[in-house]
Amino acid sequence: MSEITGPNEALPPVQAAPASPPPLQPIPFEDLETFPGFWARVGAMFQLVFSEPMTLFDRVPLTEGLGAPWRFLLLMSVPIFLIVAAIFFFTGMGIMLAALESKGLRGEGGTVAAVMPIIFGVILLLMPLLSFLGMVIGGALNHFFLWMWGGLKHGHPTSQTIRAYGYASAFLQIGALIPYLGFLIQIAGLVVIGIGLARMHKTDTWRGICAVLTPLALMCCCLVPIIVMFAVYIGGHAR
Repeated sequence: MSEITGPNEALPPVQAAPASPPPLQPIPFEDLETFPGFWARVGAMFQLVFSEPMTLFDRVPLTEGLGAPWRFLLLMSVPIFLIVAAIFFFTGMGIMLAALESKGLRGEGGTVAAVMPIIFGVILLLMPLLSFLGMVIGGALNHFFLWMWGGLKHGHPTSQTIRAYGYASAFLQIGALIPYLGFLIQIAGLVVIGIGLARMHKTDTWRGICAVLTPLALMCCCLVPIIVMFAVYIGGHAR
């Protein structure tokens, strides 16, 4: 004779639902609630990029606007520009003044010394505009070539690609300062940006990498014939 079971004994054990991951927060530079202080937001950006770089691209679409990535790009660009410009300014000025003095042109050396700071100041004043144009044009080109490679079927609008490019390229400015390795770091950084854009637009990784490297490849293809023609021209006149 079978035992009689209660209603609860006949039911299978209830399994706990898996815990859902915590919701993503905005990029630290735009998260005023979590990081009220300006430098705290900047520090959190470095912590995020050096610990979880791909999370940056996941968080970009949570907010809108080009102002924040432009300000962050400008924050990274201005100090680096001042360092590089100061090095070239003093080194180039010394070489130029020495060459003019050796030719007995001290008066022209004074004119050059007076004009160079003006040029330096004009470039510094134009930096905000140049940084904004570089961010918009660079991000738009990446978005366009990602479309050309068929990677925008499930992605975000152009503005979000520009935002991601602005934040990511800000960190590439730092790599440009490293002697001998700056160019390699720039190339590696472009590959990382391509991987991040592919993740953000939910497409294949190779499509994102091809999208960010295509402008560089096209630029090289255009420069090589120009360099060859210039070398032929110089060689012909040297004879």
